[in-house]
Amino acid sequence: MTNTKRSKAEVQARKITRSDNGFSVLEIIIAVTVISILTAGSVIGITRARASMRLSGAAREYAAYIEKVRVNSIRRHADGASQWASVTINAGSTSYNVTMDFDGDGTMETRTIPLPDGVSFDTVEAIAFDWRGRTVNTIGAIVSFNAQTSITLRNSNDSVSVDVTGSGDVTIDSLVFDDAVPVVNLNVTDLATGATPTPTPTGSPTPTPTPTPTPNPTPTPNPTPTPSPNPTPTPNPTPTPTPAPTPTPTPTSAPCAISATPSSITINEGATTTVQISHNGASSLAITGSSGSPSKLQVTPATAQTVSAGGTATF
Repeated sequence: MTNTKRSKAEVQARKITRSDNGFSVLEIIIAVTVISILTAGSVIGITRARASMRLSGAAREYAAYIEKVRVNSIRRHADGASQWASVTINAGSTSYNVTMDFDGDGTMETRTIPLPDGVSFDTVEAIAFDWRGRTVNTIGAIVSFNAQTSITLRNSNDSVSVDVTGSGDVTIDSLVFDDAVPVVNLNVTDLATGATPTPTPTGSPTPTPTPTPTPNPTPTPNPTPTPSPNPTPTPNPTPTPTPAPTPTPTPTSAPCAISATPSSITINEGATTTVQISHNGASSLAITGSSGSPSKLQVTPATAQTVSAGGTATF
């Protein structure tokens, strides 16, 4: 019989643990690959997060300067374009100039604020505020008063919009624009639509006669040695009333009508078109064109145009 019983030393010598063998090359490659993937994903996520934080910070800083500029114009009661505080985007779209009275000494100063790396503006425009805090927006040669404005800041992955209403309220990424193009309303300052003329009162054909004056009674003569009674005064004759002429009724003027050519328009975003306005009145009228929603449609010129009888105006 073979003795299969082994000694304790032989059993321990034959035990080989995992740590004694180590890791194979394949296991090391797999581990390195997994670590690389996780590291790359983390780096990409951190990079995007930092870029998003830079973009959001730049938008908040830009919006804060717009609010400061508006308050500065109101506080100084800025009267005239030379006194309006403003924020102007530079031509490179990577910085903007802030013009206002920074130290309160009454002198306008300009500071250039750069954007973070990788952040830029979509458009080059300027926003100023009058003494009431309302916007004066300038894009190229077009100046719009009380216009709603949206300025977009962008990086390689995302964008943020800073919206400014006509009254000067500032919001970030706020959906404040209408979905449809509004109807343009024409306001005529010299004509009250639907006014009813006051009828001329009818004159009375027979005037009321003046009452006949009553003569004073005969005075009693004073007693004298030789009484001489005073003569009875002669009463004044009754005046003959003169009838007033009957007034001629004033004819009612025909209402003035305003027409537009074309009567309706359809335009795409970013496009322009022309509308001719005329009237059939006998005298000149001041006609103003305005938009029900300046955020989507702007009408120029913003001031009133004088249209003579038989003439036209273009908006």
